[in-house]
Amino acid sequence: MSYHTILYEKEEGTALITFNRPEKRNALNEQMVNEIDTALHDAEVDSEIAAIILTGGPKSFISGTDMDFLLGDGEEALTPQRMYEIHHPTQAVYRHLSIIRKPTIAAMAGYAFGGGLELALCCDFRIAAENTKIGTPEIKLGILPGAGGTQRLARMIGITKAKELVLTGEPILADEAYQLGLLNRVVPVGELLNEARAFAQKFRTLPAFAVAVGKAVLDTGINMGLKDALELERLGFSMLYSTEDQREGLKAFLEKRPPRFKGK
Repeated sequence: MSYHTILYEKEEGTALITFNRPEKRNALNEQMVNEIDTALHDAEVDSEIAAIILTGGPKSFISGTDMDFLLGDGEEALTPQRMYEIHHPTQAVYRHLSIIRKPTIAAMAGYAFGGGLELALCCDFRIAAENTKIGTPEIKLGILPGAGGTQRLARMIGITKAKELVLTGEPILADEAYQLGLLNRVVPVGELLNEARAFAQKFRTLPAFAVAVGKAVLDTGINMGLKDALELERLGFSMLYSTEDQREGLKAFLEKRPPRFKGK
């Protein structure tokens, strides 16, 4: 498939999705959201891909939603019904990103505003360049984040700081976002992609099925009561004893050699 708003590459077991609307600071429109979803589906079913990186340019990860897209039919088209219809497929794509079984890494630089931050929140890991600015400016347009920003942000950094970001619309810099636990790494701009690639490479030698189960247990359990979440963990833990990778991992440990996992 040919892409017009993203670049899609595969390299050494990693899928690299690069947002490619520099003239719009990588602002999201319908085509871009659909192309991201198509690339995610391709990476998900490719057995050679161990991890997925999503990135933009050095000056902008995603600057938000393209206002030309929203105003395509004129300001009078900005009705509650139309906004609900527009955001339903966007939320579906973001949910797909959040539950995809392979590890996902947002490699962020420059602007990560609105829908860009919301997309990054759906990833498992976030690595940011030092020049990254993160924010939810929607309140300054008289609206709120509409693709998970209010809910995922609060679950990730706590309700107090989430309220400050959402209700004031003021951005924060990468160092503060790191201190809040929003980011895994902060690196110089020139090292961003290399750091993300190195992080993605870790998953090439790990048991893919166990990683997928671990993701599901963590993401599901965090929204459950502790008793039910512990039971979910016990089920995931026990189930993995039926896999070839568990047997290989134990055998390799006893033989004092690196394991050769197959994702089975």
